[in-house]
Amino acid sequence: MGFYQTEPFKTAKASFIYGPDGFGLFLVEVQGDAPNFTTGITLVRDPHWVGGLKIDVMGWTGPLGDGSTPYTVKGSFPGHYVPQIVVSGSNSTRLIPVKAIPAEEADDYVRQSAK
Repeated sequence: MGFYQTEPFKTAKASFIYGPDGFGLFLVEVQGDAPNFTTGITLVRDPHWVGGLKIDVMGWTGPLGDGSTPYTVKGSFPGHYVPQIVVSGSNSTRLIPVKAIPAEEADDYVRQSAK
């Protein structure tokens, strides 16, 4: 039987692409090693967090097995720029600096990120 729970992570990075009106999009990437057997790892916005952006690293784990499997997961979230976001997993909660990308550089940045 699987359990929907926070998952451990090692690294996280975030960028913010400005839109023409100041509103924009956070791009978040998280890497880690999930316990065997974990599936469906996603980044979920915490709807109760006030004053910025908090992302929970969530997945379905179970039945429990020996070892772990590396993963990388990406997500995007609309919002207004803040210089740091919070990423939370089963092993830690961290402040992650946000790299601001001006609107005129957004296309090139997204192309590079997609490679």
